[in-house]
Amino acid sequence: MIVDSHCHASSRWYEPVDTLLFNMDRCGVDRAILVQLLGSTNNADMIAACRAHPDRFAFVAAIDPAAPDAAQALARAVDSGARGLRMRAGWRQAQGDPLALWRMVEMAGLRVSMVGPVASFTDGSLAEVAAACPALHIIVEHLGGLARPDVGNRMAALPHLIALAHHANVAVKLPGLGQIAPRNADFDAGERPIDMTCVHDLLAPVIGAFGADRLLWGSDFPPVASREGYANALNWTRDFIGRHWPEAVQGCFGGTARRIFGF
Repeated sequence: MIVDSHCHASSRWYEPVDTLLFNMDRCGVDRAILVQLLGSTNNADMIAACRAHPDRFAFVAAIDPAAPDAAQALARAVDSGARGLRMRAGWRQAQGDPLALWRMVEMAGLRVSMVGPVASFTDGSLAEVAAACPALHIIVEHLGGLARPDVGNRMAALPHLIALAHHANVAVKLPGLGQIAPRNADFDAGERPIDMTCVHDLLAPVIGAFGADRLLWGSDFPPVASREGYANALNWTRDFIGRHWPEAVQGCFGGTARRIFGF
């Protein structure tokens, strides 16, 4: 079973869920995790998609942590079938226990898809949450921020991300190669139109530290269409992992997501 751990689908932005299903079907992807768009806390489209296709989708909701009814919003997300919440590592309560919201998420049995730049994962905020909520599955997005365009010096940031592997409840979403390998200036040269020079040096420490049981491949659909495309994000990445770390393929491309999200 292949599971895509990071997709977006909406009737108001990007693409509807039917477009995602088409891509999944043509590429042999069995299930996917729908992740709420940044800036939105309206989970209706994802709820509808999961009800229409319960054998294909689970979803990660979002709430406003500063809203007076944040606790009630969390409860509503659970009642609607959410498997997790999309959160930022620095979220803290202004009064009382600063980690109260995180403890509620842990008690609710939800997972966290952690969004943000690599600096927000490595400034101590995430480590504090991971230590305080050891039963809370925390999955950092986009290779822990190393696949984001705002990362700066990846290799300088890499050791700080690797340090998070000390926390057994922290996992990492593995992106398609088009997010970490720049497009070649000569597009038609070589087997693939991306520069793979630094990919192994970037992925090897991550795979070594976290292991396949804490790595989950995510396509980043549909923004992936502006890079290598859905099929290439799956196939190029799976082929590369299979060539260098064949023992990690099953976990990265399905097994870990199935375990963490309860498929």
